[in-house]
Formats: sequence, C-alpha cells, structure tokens
Amino acid sequence: MSSWPYSDDSLRAMYAGGRANATARRLARMWAAVFGLGLAPRRWVTLEVAGRHSGRVVRFPLGMADRDGQWYLVPMLGEQCNWVQNVRAAGARATLRRRRAVACRLDELPVSERAPIIKRYLEQVPGARPHIAVDRRAPLADFEAIAPRYPVFRVVPLAGPVRPARRRHWWRWIVASVVALILLVVLAVGLFIKLQPVPAPLALPPVAARPPAAPVSGTWNATAGSVAGFRVQESALGFSNDVVGRTDRVTGAITVYGGRVTAATFRIDLAAVTVNGKTQAQFTTSLDTASHPVATFTLARAVTLGPAFASGAPVTMTGIGDLTLRGVSHLVTFTITGRRDGPKLEAAGSISVTFSAWGIRDPAGFSFLGSLANHGVAEFLIVLRRGNGTV
Repeated sequence: MSSWPYSDDSLRAMYAGGRANATARRLARMWAAVFGLGLAPRRWVTLEVAGRHSGRVVRFPLGMADRDGQWYLVPMLGEQCNWVQNVRAAGARATLRRRRAVACRLDELPVSERAPIIKRYLEQVPGARPHIAVDRRAPLADFEAIAPRYPVFRVVPLAGPVRPARRRHWWRWIVASVVALILLVVLAVGLFIKLQPVPAPLALPPVAARPPAAPVSGTWNATAGSVAGFRVQESALGFSNDVVGRTDRVTGAITVYGGRVTAATFRIDLAAVTVNGKTQAQFTTSLDTASHPVATFTLARAVTLGPAFASGAPVTMTGIGDLTLRGVSHLVTFTITGRRDGPKLEAAGSISVTFSAWGIRDPAGFSFLGSLANHGVAEFLIVLRRGNGTV
C-alpha cells in the first residue's frame, strides 16, 4: 500500500540486507490476515507456499500487477526474495488466498519479457517503490536494465478453489472488516509513534577533552554549540515514545571564583524550539510563547566544582536554581556534568518540570486516542568561553 505513516528510508530500513526486521515481520503477518480475508482491493493477496527448509506453509502479503487481463507477481526485493526461493523450491506451485484459497502455478517469465511488467508493478503497488531504484515514470529501457535482477511470475490458476465455497455470512465479514480496521488504526498510530526519530538526551560530546588552556576563574559566556530544549513522553493506544524539542538560541554567562560557580544566568528562546526541525503549534500555545517567548534560569546557590575539574576531568554536581517559564518562577534542583576542554567549558544536564507548577496547559496529543504527559524534562548542553566568547 502507500508508505504512510513511514518514510521511504524507514521502509528500506525494515529490509536492510534483503531481510525483514521485526517490524516488517509484524506488518507482514497483519497484512497477510487482511488480504487473506479479502478486505483489500482485488490485487492484494496472500501467497501461501511451503517453506523450502521447514516444509511448513509460509504466508506472504503481496500486491499483483495486471496487464492485458493477466495477473503477475514481482518481488520488490529482487532475486533473493524469500518467497521467490520458496516458490522455485516448490516447483512453482503455490496458493493465493483472498477470501478463498486458489491453487496456482507461478510461471517465471524470461528476462526479455519482464520490463513492461515491472513498470506496471511499480505503477500499481506503491509499497514497492522505495525498494526498486527506478522511477515508475521512467522509460522502458530503464526497466530492461534491471530486469535480470527482478523475476516476474505469471499467475496461472489451476483447478480452482481448494475447498468448496461456503454459504456467505455477510455479518461475519462486516465484523471482520471492523476489527481489521481497528487493528490497522492501532498499528498505524503505534508505528507512527515508534518510528519517529528521537534524539538522545543532551550530554557532553563523546570525544576526549583537550588539556585546559586558560585559568578557570572569571566570566564565561555561552557560545556556539550551546543547545537547550525539552523531552516529553507521548502515548497512544499503548505505545509510547519521546517528543524532543531543541533550539540553539541560548545566551547567558557564569562566573567562576575560588573553585566555585558563584553566579549563572541563561536565557532560552522558546519561540525558536523545533521538533524534528519544525515548530509545533501545540507547544507554542501551551508555553504561550507569544507573551512569554523566553525561559530564564538563574543559579540560586553557588556550586563547588572540586579539584578534579581544574585538571580537566569531568565532574557531576547537583545544584539549585530559579527557573522562569510563562512569567512564573520556581526553585528547581538540577543535575549537571561539566568539564574543561582546551579553552572551553562544557556542561550538560537536565531539570524535571511539572507543567502545572508553571501554569502550563498540558500539550494536546491524539485526543481520545492518547496524549502527551503532564510533565517533562528540560535538557541543556552549554558551551562557554571566557569574556566575549574568544580565548
């Protein structure tokens, strides 16, 4: 079917190395049941064939291409596709199921006859397009070039249904259709959530720090490389994942004296926060960025760095500061890991935020299908340089 809710890259990743991953196998089982019940248009069928190693019946949901009144099957993964190997091992005998099971012979076409069928296949089976590196609108010559890698099978029904037709009970099909639709909605929503890219929590860069190159005492300003944002869990129909927003519009400074951070103030431009590169209206509304576009953090008590920090080793500390959101201020406890890296200081940490404490309305989620949590985590990675940002 179409690639929604997955990108082409996500679909290709499901079959990395020509083998289906766990997500692809779950989808295949679901579509095999749907196609087998006849709940999709006629071209969508479930292929049943004996496994070449196990001997057990294996089911594959497939889309057929029709041309000149004849149906054809094409493997989107090419020559080494699992069902192709099974069909060949079974002497080209298989069963196609769509409400009823029909025994078929799958005649493999010679390479010279494949190109127009492969082109037709891409026109009619959208889910195959990410896996075949030729545009469906390309000239026939482009399909002739890839034809040796993509077998084509003509579907030839044999004796008809392998079992007598039963009396139709339409109410059963109606119930089955409703159940299948519900399952599709659940799976689509769940996979949409699970397949969303989620950045890792902000942390110190995973590279070795350089030896300290400047005295630690003094004023240090936030500079390029600083990032701040939030992490909130979203849930829908039993599935969950994190929504992560980020911005690099972070300004501020700290003062270090006598081995302690004696003062620190930072400002984060909330209106510039994006999720997967896009501004999210639900968060700008909840945070009221039109009236309160900036979040402010001010250190409330000095934090001792410890002797290891002066030598360049990373140290982890906890402290207390004042966090202002939507014009409301509260003392918060934060955890931070800092280190010296040549002429820079780097610090990464997080602060737990309960939205109601700052009068933040719970962000909207999936309505009755699910929601976003009523609490989250503010994350930050601050890169600092002395004075005006230069060494």
